[in-house]
Amino acid sequence: MPRLVTLVGLLALTACSRPQPSASAADHHAPRALRAITYERTAARRERGRYLTESVLQCLLCHSDRDWSQPGAPPVQGRKGAGHVWEDRPWLVAPNITPDRETGVGAWTDDMFARAIREGIGHDGRVLHPQMWYGSFRSLSDEDVASVVVYLRTLDPVHNALPLTRLPAGRAPLAAPPPLDGPVPDPDLSTPVQRGAYLVRVADCVGCHTAWEAPLVPGYFGGGNRIEMFGRPAVFSANLTAAPSGIGAFYDAALFREVLRTGRLKGRALSAVMPWTAFGNMTDPDLDAVFAFLRTRHPVNHAISNTDDPTPCPVCGQTHGLGDRNKPKVQDPVALDARSASDYAGRYQFSDFRADISTDGKVLRVQFDGAGPQIALTRLPNGEFTAPEIPDYFVFRRDARGHVDALITDVDDVGTRVPGNR
Repeated sequence: MPRLVTLVGLLALTACSRPQPSASAADHHAPRALRAITYERTAARRERGRYLTESVLQCLLCHSDRDWSQPGAPPVQGRKGAGHVWEDRPWLVAPNITPDRETGVGAWTDDMFARAIREGIGHDGRVLHPQMWYGSFRSLSDEDVASVVVYLRTLDPVHNALPLTRLPAGRAPLAAPPPLDGPVPDPDLSTPVQRGAYLVRVADCVGCHTAWEAPLVPGYFGGGNRIEMFGRPAVFSANLTAAPSGIGAFYDAALFREVLRTGRLKGRALSAVMPWTAFGNMTDPDLDAVFAFLRTRHPVNHAISNTDDPTPCPVCGQTHGLGDRNKPKVQDPVALDARSASDYAGRYQFSDFRADISTDGKVLRVQFDGAGPQIALTRLPNGEFTAPEIPDYFVFRRDARGHVDALITDVDDVGTRVPGNR
């Protein structure tokens, strides 16, 4: 369901086990030309870049061989940033990002670096594999990406020649993402929730903690994404919402910090596939901000365990621990009033995608970007609309005259109704 992931509004087709975008005529974008820019190497940028790189962005956990004998599997000593060949996908290579001029990035310009990080275009013009999280990193402000580049140039150079990523035979070529043609300003960090929203976005928490490839999708941050990486045993991601089956059950900010500092919850070790060893380097205020933001997300009722015996789960359609404790996502539906059904029909344009709402007078259906299935929406008692196949909960907004003028997603993305389209 690759079109559905655009609902995040982040172009973040990049994480864990999300559908991989392939090229089509509609998806192709021309990479922007490189610019002659050089970031000033200041102490403040080095420190900010160190913090981002070694914590929330997790760069060195992908671009390093890791010591799986240690808690959290930190980078192997002396090999930080030297690159890594995926154990379970040997065709996938995280390149050497140390300043070595022959095998690393020492000969790259600053804009080559920035374009690769945020726009998914390699120094040589290749489209990078989306395991490089450029879909989320494109939200990095200009100052933050400058800081990351400045810091990475201070790593100890490691001579480590690696092959390029080569897709397996028969795999469709990768689609070039949209370029960043303008500046990315500093984020609004004025409140803990706003600060947390930025951190969660660039860390791509929604990528790992949403069941993108499950038969059914409980909701954003609702967990259930089956993750199998680095040759480690598969695990299901946790529910991070404030529902009783998520972190709302017994977490507070202090426990949230403790789990990410220690990698342990109630005496049980977290899988090192969860990069707690990087997130544990975040400051208390930043971790508290992430927790505050997650508490504002739509509660998703989805109990998950990686230690209990697996049982079928009706909310995600998979088999995992505590699955039999869950109930279907859509319950107690409210019949659609045929007299008002046509009020909702129309085209809604978001910044990154389009949603077309149609109706036969009994059911609303949504289609994304004019392609793929028309998905039947169910109205809930609180006035929201959803479907088992999508992560979102929609609300139709009315203007002062009572006319429907916008479609709002539960990640606060607003689609403006296009006049004259029904």
